[in-house]
Amino acid sequence: MATSNGKVILITGASSGLGAGMAREFAALGYHLALCARRLERLEQLKAELEQQHGIEVAIKALDVNNYDQVFTVF
Repeated sequence: MATSNGKVILITGASSGLGAGMAREFAALGYHLALCARRLERLEQLKAELEQQHGIEVAIKALDVNNYDQVFTVF
């Protein structure tokens, strides 16, 4: 994911609440996003919304940050 300013915002817990709100705010500012959460279906919906509305790139990955080993497979 290449950006003109070299910055990509990573947000965990992005499928709802504060995480989804932050994703929408950063997308509106033109940042590309890497979004993680347990609920992949919601991430897919958010990805489609943000890419369509803001023309940015969004990478998504299922992740439960309470699962220590899973964190290392995502990053």
